[in-house]
Amino acid sequence: MPKKKTGTVTETSTPKESGKPKRPRTTPTSGGKKGAAWTFPKETLESAIRVPRAIDEKHGGNPMNAADLAKAVGFHQSNDWRFLDLLRAANQYGLVSGSGAHATVRLEKLGQDIVAPEDASDRQRALLEAFRKVEDFKKVEEFYGSKPLPEDEFFKNTLSRQFSVPRDRVDRFAEVFRENLAFLMSFAARPPKTPPREKPSGTGEEALPEPPEPLKEDRVRRFLDSCFVMMPFGEWFDKYYQQIYVPAIRAAGFEPVRADELFNTGTVVEQIWEQIGKSTVLLADLTGKNANVFYELGLAHAARKPVVFAAGQIDDIPFDLRHLRVIVYDVREPQWAATLSRQVTEFLKNAKADPAKSIPQPFRGDQE
Repeated sequence: MPKKKTGTVTETSTPKESGKPKRPRTTPTSGGKKGAAWTFPKETLESAIRVPRAIDEKHGGNPMNAADLAKAVGFHQSNDWRFLDLLRAANQYGLVSGSGAHATVRLEKLGQDIVAPEDASDRQRALLEAFRKVEDFKKVEEFYGSKPLPEDEFFKNTLSRQFSVPRDRVDRFAEVFRENLAFLMSFAARPPKTPPREKPSGTGEEALPEPPEPLKEDRVRRFLDSCFVMMPFGEWFDKYYQQIYVPAIRAAGFEPVRADELFNTGTVVEQIWEQIGKSTVLLADLTGKNANVFYELGLAHAARKPVVFAAGQIDDIPFDLRHLRVIVYDVREPQWAATLSRQVTEFLKNAKADPAKSIPQPFRGDQE
């Protein structure tokens, strides 16, 4: 995705799941035994963290019954297979104990160190430990060391041949494993480079490219909650983002993300939609009435996400949205940047505490 362009596009709260659960998925067979249990989580670590967060935030870290926990993470019923997959994944990562539709779920120390760490190093350590709690993930990580993974075809063949991952589960394994590595790297929670091991033949590892440069220290992720920023790219807007919005968003306790920082697979729109779903709150700078920004804003409202608005003049804010949280800044005023930064921090905190006031009325409430 290009870093610059005319106009714009552009961590853990996913759009609320709702409605009656669809027919549960049948469990694929493994090793010739029908219905054999999955030995790795079907959900990513980032997604599974929703479970310990709900226990910490909604129940003060005390044990929680599955029925209440299901509602806290966005499901109506504790027997919803999506919730059960999520809960089992949280157990497999060692974040909680207690699995099943009628379980009492307890927050484990590993989960607590991730959702409520005493310092950043506690979270980094706990994230890596949770990933390695899954024996299958640990073995594959040790096999490749710090080298980048090969292309999908070779990677999946290696998973099947070297690690006996069933063919009907290898796609999901590869997807979850890759997403987990990216999540760990965003927090700089990956181990340092290890000496290269001897390359076995026939695994697709020959002539692997060099690993990418490590993340710059000032862009290492700090927070689980993320704030997706929708604003134009280029010129002064990039400076506003780096010098005003990024510090202000972090001061509010969120990790800032902009569309030109997304490098996942899929189309630009798919990546933006995914990031909107993951974000707890969003910030939209509507200065200049950029068409791409308004398109993303429509997606955010469709996902029922709280959005804080900023603009260089009130006329850039649609009349029907001016009753929501709006910041108007004037670059001609003394100390305008400091004032804007302070207001962004304050408004984002308020949007998290009371999201309904940052969502238009037709999009509020539970989905039916």
